[in-house]
Amino acid sequence: MTNTANYTAFYRRRWLLFTLVSMIFFLITAATFTSLGVVMPYMVKDLNWTRPEAGLGFSLLALMVGLAAPIPAYLLRFIGLKATYFFGGVLVITGAVLLATTTSLTQFYIGAAFLGFGYSHCASVPAMYFLNSWMPDKQPFAIGAFMMIGGLGGVAGPFAVTSAIHFTGTWHAHWWTMALAMLILTLLGLLFFKDPPEDMPDSVKAALSGGKNKQKRVHKSSLDWTLKEVLRKPQYYIIVFSLTLILLCSVTMNSWAFTHMTTLGVTTTTAAAALSMQAVVNAVSRAIGGSLANFIDPKWLLVSALGADVIGMTALSYANNPFARIVFIIADGYGFGMCFFATTMLLVNYFGTKASPEVIGTMNFFTVMAMVGPVAGGIIGESLGGFTWVFRGLACLLLVFLFVVIAMRPPRHQAEKTWK
Repeated sequence: MTNTANYTAFYRRRWLLFTLVSMIFFLITAATFTSLGVVMPYMVKDLNWTRPEAGLGFSLLALMVGLAAPIPAYLLRFIGLKATYFFGGVLVITGAVLLATTTSLTQFYIGAAFLGFGYSHCASVPAMYFLNSWMPDKQPFAIGAFMMIGGLGGVAGPFAVTSAIHFTGTWHAHWWTMALAMLILTLLGLLFFKDPPEDMPDSVKAALSGGKNKQKRVHKSSLDWTLKEVLRKPQYYIIVFSLTLILLCSVTMNSWAFTHMTTLGVTTTTAAAALSMQAVVNAVSRAIGGSLANFIDPKWLLVSALGADVIGMTALSYANNPFARIVFIIADGYGFGMCFFATTMLLVNYFGTKASPEVIGTMNFFTVMAMVGPVAGGIIGESLGGFTWVFRGLACLLLVFLFVVIAMRPPRHQAEKTWK
């Protein structure tokens, strides 16, 4: 009876922690990439900046997310989940306050950098550490659900900006709201985050110790690779570059899609609604990935994501057409959400869970290359008088790399060389 009571408490606590981890991801998604592109035109107008100057702030955000990505993987090993999330929360709060009070480009850049640094400590790396230790028996579902909830932050972000401006008449209120919400979640993390108990249900223990893959259509390594072993495999870099390309499209789109659509004559309300609906599809596609990953190899989910985003970026270039906007919402939303899920799931399936925080953190570090998107997009858009060819060029890059992913085969560990 004691074990039954302990196991019931374990299940309740892990779903409580799952909710808290997911809500933090929801908030930082709303406070960073999806809302910054919407609030930026108002800041540009109010503070007399140029588009490339503002785009550099977005690039700094993406740069810091990448540069800081390996750090939380090591903090988790030494100071634990609670302290890592607390540190990240303080950074996000600081960044939001700096942006709320910004009066210069320098302060804007520093605030964006703090947001990016904090984002890395509150996003997928600590979340995967939590999911691997607390929910290994529910892994694909939990990863998909976590990413879906976080993706819904992309729905809230644009509307949070437009609502704050509508009710207060100023963009400052948006950043103050984000800072207060993050403060609340950070304090809740201090109260509730903890490591999993040693006495766990048998099904969870079995999942932690690994098991045979019953789905032959889905490749899963029976071994836990080390980071050094992972970094020697070309498949790792194919997965990393897939996410980098999608992020390049995403950060460029989030920086300039709102401006692009309004320049083409789309109303600000319609443009914000399109970005929010795209974020809905983005979020839902992650949950779909979680339900399919046990039956369809995530490689093919990644192929479908890249193909969809080729269509999405092309459709965005014709955003003054209502049908093209619908295609963009569905294709780009699905493409980014499914790629985000599929690349994470591929790393777990190909290389095991033991080193996954380091593996995912290193991947996020490499994806820092995507930070050139907002600046390059701003420069090209400024010189061409619009962003049409920015999005068409991204579609061409995706199309070329799509065939590389199709040709990818699962990696083999040295100990598996004799397997057929």
